[in-house]
Amino acid sequence: YVEYVGSSSSVLLTIVNDILDLATVDAGIMQLDISEMNIDRTIAAAAELVADRLDEHRIKLSIDATEAPASFHGDETRIRQILYNLLSNAANYAPEASTIRLTCRRLADGVEFSVHDDGPGMPPDVLESVFRRFEPRANGGRRRGAGLGLSIVKSFVELHGGTVRIETGQDRGTTVICTFPDKPSGIPDTPAGIRDAAE
Repeated sequence: YVEYVGSSSSVLLTIVNDILDLATVDAGIMQLDISEMNIDRTIAAAAELVADRLDEHRIKLSIDATEAPASFHGDETRIRQILYNLLSNAANYAPEASTIRLTCRRLADGVEFSVHDDGPGMPPDVLESVFRRFEPRANGGRRRGAGLGLSIVKSFVELHGGTVRIETGQDRGTTVICTFPDKPSGIPDTPAGIRDAAE
């Protein structure tokens, strides 16, 4: 019972924090703390946050960052939140004892992160509404959340000047792909400019 209460409290706190983050974005007052962030470290931190959930369902996490740069300019905390939400969402739909794949690679003008699961995929009507707030998916997920995870992802990626797209289909899994520019839009090339833009 105590464990259940603790788990429920943690879920509630996450929902409240997500709502506050989205409200801050909507108000136009969220400021990104832009710095040169280490990609491997950020991926590892996000993976650690979902490790228990993956272990619970014998789900493996495959990480491929062999084609990624060592670093890029972004808000490390928000990028970690993005990756956590993507991995958490994938863990909700991935079959027992399957593998979730997180890939990062360099693009000509930026960096791309993608997370793939072998779950049921999304039909077209669900795909149309997947980024809407408070729209939890009902097709096979283990846990019903508040429907904010992908909304958070989209908001934070777009704050960086990036884009999000989804490749999916019934019975072929889902891949969420987040693309970030080398530097968030409007950030000067100098390190000082990067710091100033974040203040």
